[in-house]
Amino acid sequence: MLFTSRFLKDLILLGLFLMAFYILTHNSITYPRPVKTDGLYSIQLMQYPLVLGIAGHNYLTLRDDKNTILKELHGLATDRTTNTWKYMGRNSSDVLKVWEFSSISKYVIQKSYAGVVLHTGTKEDVETIWNKALICKDTINAKNIPYPPFGVNVRGDTENSNSVAYTLTLCMGLSTKHIGLFTPGSTRNLLKK
Repeated sequence: MLFTSRFLKDLILLGLFLMAFYILTHNSITYPRPVKTDGLYSIQLMQYPLVLGIAGHNYLTLRDDKNTILKELHGLATDRTTNTWKYMGRNSSDVLKVWEFSSISKYVIQKSYAGVVLHTGTKEDVETIWNKALICKDTINAKNIPYPPFGVNVRGDTENSNSVAYTLTLCMGLSTKHIGLFTPGSTRNLLKK
């Protein structure tokens, strides 16, 4: 009888913990859903969930008037020697680079992740703003910023994909937004040094 009551108590506590964890990682504040912008082009800040949704990889999307992703801007670990991007940087020799992917690229993420709309407008208006980010892309890439192993620097300021999304948002003259629960580097301006 004692074993059964302990097991039941542990089961209830586990259930409560899992429910709290789910609510913490899937609420409208940490996990907002971007509003469809049918009829307008848009720039959206998105987040690919990492570590069971506790952390995330922020990136930007350019969407057409049917809400289809046309382009994405990602900050990715890049091999300094081969200049190829990686899903995860593990080497201390990796650098942070901004990569633009088009809708025909394998990297474009056609999934419904957390995100917020940063700007809507006509095709010309939105593309003009997106092009401002591309100018900053080249400036960031020229800096050869070290990419911390696994995307987090425990000894100093973290400069990673989240920093890229934040910096490019500032370059476009748009208001920055915070999404996700744990997003190291998400308020780090890579061009302010």
